[in-house]
Formats: sequence, C-alpha cells, structure tokens
Amino acid sequence: MNLTARCCSLRALILSAVCAVAAGVPTIEASAADVSLKTGSGMPLQSGPETGATIHSFFVRAVTGPHRNRSVCYVCRYGPRPVVAVFMQDVDPDLPKLLKAIDGFVDENRVAGLRSFGVLVTDDSASVVPILQTMAFDEQIRMPLTASTTTIAGQEAMHLNEKAATTVVLYRNVRAVSTLAFSKGGIDDDAVETTLRQLKSLIESRER
Repeated sequence: MNLTARCCSLRALILSAVCAVAAGVPTIEASAADVSLKTGSGMPLQSGPETGATIHSFFVRAVTGPHRNRSVCYVCRYGPRPVVAVFMQDVDPDLPKLLKAIDGFVDENRVAGLRSFGVLVTDDSASVVPILQTMAFDEQIRMPLTASTTTIAGQEAMHLNEKAATTVVLYRNVRAVSTLAFSKGGIDDDAVETTLRQLKSLIESRER
C-alpha cells in the first residue's frame, strides 16, 4: 500500500471513531454490566420469556409478605399492572443489593401501579426457604419472596437459562417487556443501575 493510500485509510479510521463517539456507540471498552451479562462465547446471556410472550399464571409458596405460608399466584393478583419478577436459581451473594434497589424503586412508583415479587426456583424448599427468610429479615427486603419448583417456574416453564443465577423479568398486561440475566457473581453496581433503567422504561411505556 502506497503512502497516499495509507493516509486515506488512517483518516477513514479516525473519522469512523469520531462518528462512533458522537453517536454514543461503544467502541472497545465494555461496561461491567455488559461483562456480567456475557457467556463464555461472548454472546449476551439470554434468560426468561421472549419479549411479547404471555406470562402464564403459576402458584408459588409465599415465604415472606402478607400471604406468608400460603399458596398464591402473584401473576393473577397483579393482573395488568407493570411488574418486576425476580427468578433466582442460585442465591447470589450480592442478590440483596439488587432486591433492595428494586424495593426502593417500587416504593417510589406505586402510584404508577408498579409491583414486584421474587421466586426461588428449587425442588428442595425445606432447606432453602430459611435462606430467604433470613435474607429478608437481615436486609429488610420488602418484596414478597416466594419459592416454587423447577417444574412450575423453572427452565422449561419460564425459559430460564441454566447459567443464569438471577433472571429479572419485566412485564405489563401479563406480557413480557424485557428481561435481564446475571450469572452468579454478576450482580454489581452497574447491573443494579441497568435494572433500574429498565424499570424506569417499563413504567413510562404506554400502550399503542
């Protein structure tokens, strides 16, 4: 390649980079949230129902909240309201950080109808339910926490990715709007901020 061609190529690369920054397009560096949402293949970790899919009703055992020790369907109770449901296939050490942030946002937006609930997906509820009770008490988590079997709320029923320790499902009018998935150890400050941004979009969305 001659000198003229090299100069033209260099100018093109610089112009491309400048345009990308001006447009807000990420270049080389990825945020911590992006990293936490990646699998080993470098692809986003997909978990939960597809956008637009119906959130079918299912019953859970309430561990905390006003319906404690009862069988309840929160999908039925909340109806068409905007809802954030957190499905836990593994209890991440930083899970309380995410749940408390969601609690705060829900409290600030109850007038918009926003509601929440958490589901620990397990076939061994006798041994893990105390974990939820202790976490809710120690961390003052107000979100109703529940437990359900893998058959009712697991990978096949809710399309949860086995690699996702935590899957956040945002829905309105019992249809999925968006999902967020975090592998174990992937819940950090950026992940929490990403979740809150998605929640803000959920309550601001309107039916067309």
